[in-house]
Amino acid sequence: MSEIKGQLLGMLMVLVMFGLFGSVLYASFSGSVDTLSQKLSDETSLIA
Repeated sequence: MSEIKGQLLGMLMVLVMFGLFGSVLYASFSGSVDTLSQKLSDETSLIA
């Protein structure tokens, strides 16, 4: 029974780690996209 608990705990920890890593990457990329879109908007306003 303890082997099953250990495997479930391991799977749960892996899922939590992937969730944390994914959320950090998502936040980083969304911040980069906002910055990039702002810079592109400023460049197009200078051209026009």
